[in-house]
Amino acid sequence: MPVVQHDILKDLCYRIFAATGIPADDALIVADHVVESHLHGHDSHGTWLVSGYARGMQNNYVRWEETEVVRDTPVLRVINGKGANGIVAVNRALDIAVEKAQNSTFGFVGLNHITHICRLGDYPPRIAEKGMIGMVWLNGGGLFLAPFGSADRRLRPEPIAFSAPRQNGPPFMLDMTMTVVAGGKIVQKNIRQEPMPEGWVIDQEGQPVTDAQRYLDDAEGTGVLPLGGMQFGHKGSGLAMMVEMLVGPLSHAGCTKEGGSGGNGIMVLAINIEDFIDLDSYEREVEAMAQWVCSARPLPGFEKVYAPGDLEQQTRARLLAEGIDLPQPTWDEIGKVAAELGVEMPAL
Repeated sequence: MPVVQHDILKDLCYRIFAATGIPADDALIVADHVVESHLHGHDSHGTWLVSGYARGMQNNYVRWEETEVVRDTPVLRVINGKGANGIVAVNRALDIAVEKAQNSTFGFVGLNHITHICRLGDYPPRIAEKGMIGMVWLNGGGLFLAPFGSADRRLRPEPIAFSAPRQNGPPFMLDMTMTVVAGGKIVQKNIRQEPMPEGWVIDQEGQPVTDAQRYLDDAEGTGVLPLGGMQFGHKGSGLAMMVEMLVGPLSHAGCTKEGGSGGNGIMVLAINIEDFIDLDSYEREVEAMAQWVCSARPLPGFEKVYAPGDLEQQTRARLLAEGIDLPQPTWDEIGKVAAELGVEMPAL
């Protein structure tokens, strides 16, 4: 399996996306996003997506300037993306949300009809770096969450991400789905030809499924468990439905319904901390809380107690030095789309 330095991989992704004819700024935003996903330890949202993204960009790429504002107030804006690139669109929405929060305490942007937005955890820290609390919620992704007590696929993973500024390092960041595992991690198991752990997927008898290919092939017979699994999955299932109730209607994307219609709405929220409490006091409070929690004695087999986002930052520092380990099939697929676009692959 090739090991690629992050700057080489980012340059390659940029050149592939730029070769499709999209704006250079957009190509850079998407390339940065997928490589940063690897650096933060989330191969599930990384360069295995490059070939699909690039081929999609060649087919009627919609620029941000072509989107339509359907509702606008001092606090909120709802935007019909008309098929615009999701990663670019959310990056633009962050700036709008921050500007509105600076003027009105809260800034909300709802997005609908955009393409895949990839890793939610990339976005809220950009709001937190402005001294605000950031949230991004999505009722999108594949239809694979089985509600508690069933194996039928009825909901999407319903991911949510939060970020808050801190004193002593990058912002705190929590990025999670309402399923026990993200769909991309199942795909990674299949790419690497590894079994899934028990507790991810069940069949119609409630029995564990560990073959990722079976899951990918059998949409009627298998489903991904909600957060909490077979014992406490009612919590994840309930949270998933509440994400739908918040994001779907408020973004004008609608809730997920029969046949998988509706969904794929995004909710971006910025909260201006300074309108509640001075930023220094806020950061002292949350830093003291994090230090207290993370000082807890780790159990045998655990290295330490992490605050949200700490593990990703630790992984990022390691991979910046060591390089990114890509499965051979992913590297081969990148090479294939690069050849289609006349992009030269780097020598490793």
